[in-house]
Amino acid sequence: MGMEIECLICLKETAIPKNLNTGNYDGQITCRECGSLLQVKLVRSKVEQRRIERVGHPRPDPGMLLGALA
Repeated sequence: MGMEIECLICLKETAIPKNLNTGNYDGQITCRECGSLLQVKLVRSKVEQRRIERVGHPRPDPGMLLGALA
């Protein structure tokens, strides 16, 4: 299992992509749950800093979408 980070908006854990160097990374990560964009700094696979860049929108529930079409 890879490294995860808690979203500052929805408080859900989101996985950090495996192709990122978690030993030394300073960049953006998108929350897979709510779509918010987080600026994070990772040093030695630990979160040193994180802040909100942009608040995302929750993903729609497919069941609700299908119900709206009926």
